[in-house]
Amino acid sequence: MSMQGSWYEPLSAFLILLLAGCGIGFLLVRRFGAELERRGSGFLALILGLDLLAILFRLGDWAVIRLSPAWLWGVAACPAAVGVWFLARQARNFRRIDWILWGCVLLLAGITAAPAFVPPYSWDEQSYQVALMYRYLAQGSTAVLPDNPYSALSSMPHFLMLWGVKLGGLNFPRLLILGCYLIAIPWIYLLLERFGRKTALVLTAAFLLSPLTGGMWREVYLEPFILLNLLAGAEAIRQFRTRMTPLALLTGFAAGMAVAVKITGASASLVLACLFFCVSAFDRLPRRRFGVAFGWFVLGAAAASVPFYLRPLLATGNPFYPFGSALLDPAFPAAAVEVYHSLLGTSRFGLSGIEAFFSSWIIVAYRMEIYDGYVLGWQFPLMIAIGAGGWYWTVVRRRRRAALPFLWVAAGGFLCYLYWCLSSQQTRFLLPVGFLVLFWCGSGLRLLPVRVRNWLLGALAAATLVSFQPDVWKNFYYAWRSLEVGRKAPVDFVRFGSREREYMNMLSFLADTLPEDARVMLLFDRRGLYVPRDYVLGTPFFQEAYFTPVPENPGEVSATLTRGGISHIVILTGGESRRNPDPVPDFDEQNEQLTLLLHELLKKGELENIPVPGSGRYLLLKVVR
Repeated sequence: MSMQGSWYEPLSAFLILLLAGCGIGFLLVRRFGAELERRGSGFLALILGLDLLAILFRLGDWAVIRLSPAWLWGVAACPAAVGVWFLARQARNFRRIDWILWGCVLLLAGITAAPAFVPPYSWDEQSYQVALMYRYLAQGSTAVLPDNPYSALSSMPHFLMLWGVKLGGLNFPRLLILGCYLIAIPWIYLLLERFGRKTALVLTAAFLLSPLTGGMWREVYLEPFILLNLLAGAEAIRQFRTRMTPLALLTGFAAGMAVAVKITGASASLVLACLFFCVSAFDRLPRRRFGVAFGWFVLGAAAASVPFYLRPLLATGNPFYPFGSALLDPAFPAAAVEVYHSLLGTSRFGLSGIEAFFSSWIIVAYRMEIYDGYVLGWQFPLMIAIGAGGWYWTVVRRRRRAALPFLWVAAGGFLCYLYWCLSSQQTRFLLPVGFLVLFWCGSGLRLLPVRVRNWLLGALAAATLVSFQPDVWKNFYYAWRSLEVGRKAPVDFVRFGSREREYMNMLSFLADTLPEDARVMLLFDRRGLYVPRDYVLGTPFFQEAYFTPVPENPGEVSATLTRGGISHIVILTGGESRRNPDPVPDFDEQNEQLTLLLHELLKKGELENIPVPGSGRYLLLKVVR
């Protein structure tokens, strides 16, 4: 728990990272000739700068890991100074509405900041979103970990988090996610302001108060980075509409960075591609000029995404590992790992068959038990319907040229929704698409008569209030109340927050009794962030380094433990943890087979059961050599 450090360390790292990103991005957008006084240019500069820093940290990960903190602070100081100068220049052009907007952002930060300063306790954070940063630092590189396939994902934000964790400790990832939302909310308002301030206010509030946004705000998920790059692409279109080469290059770069976050970011990349085609068609570019511009778009996307997919390609031979492994070699263990992880995303979430396509956009508004515990709220289906109504109104009034942007936005939305229906139907993957729905609705409202528009805005506000979940925002209140406990007694806080006292009792026992050179294997649980010794994950088919496929006899199990240097095993008896959000019952038989083989080793004396008080279903086995 000493990983948490002082509160000012992650905050300082967070601020210096933002300022450095802002400085680097400022130099870039000025080079492309952006109007720096124009509203929104600061956001574009910031996200482009953070994207470039992520690429720099990816290509120079050895320096991030091996350089001393003093050197890392010094390297960031120069671009941060440029960022300070740029922000001061931007502030001189603020209007009254801008100061009000930023005052609201500061108020929102005060409400929602507490979860960023307590130890992370969710399943994903303990399994990989935060845990991987410490494993990279421990091994001295960001090389793919064979026992944790999440380390092979592109995960662009992890390289920003790696820098911040080294300087600021355990709280930095949550603080960075908090910053993403605090950037996205005012930026969404500015991009929607073209439809009128009243419309922009209602639509932004509908997004902010959605149960999905409030629920994801508290934890480390990567979807906000996809959203920010989608906004960056939209801002690039607004800034460079009359300059096709910078527009194509920056829009393509944002599309590439969206998919560099994770494979599901391809949906946002499709949206940006459709918007790029929309601008080209609306401006009636000659075919040759469009071909050159599209080449710049592809070049920008490749420059952004290739560095992150090159790492798993060189390590595993598959840039999308573990997905796609069955196409390379169906008999290879990685193919079985792909099946496992595909079932993680498809077996428990969403609807199957053709009905998913026609009904999910409504059902996801209110049925959290079908998806991943989050809902969008009734305002989102209503916004889709309003946008469709606005498009129909333009056709009826024979304003077909005004309807052209609707067709391209609809095309991007259709591809994005289809991609979601065919992949993993988890509500949180729809977060970046929320902006597209807002833009679709705002465009439709602008084309309707004023009286109709006001009535529809009132209906949207009512739908937002009906869908509002106070319990989601009460979590921020509870976080503030427990902030002192989280800082002074982090072990008790994580024990309460994770709601698995047995597991935390086991970790406390490991910290008190195991030698420093012990190597622990976790079976049927993969939360390694707080394991106080060197550890690996051994659940069959979740990973391919150990027990995939399950050995046929106890001798093979013993040989695997010896080869991996395993000294102790923490095993969850009776199946996977009840707090596991992603159980895969299809592999229960194989898990049972491995458990029986370990029991055989216990009877032979090659494993020794060590009693752990209060560990419940968790057992500690010592490898006897």
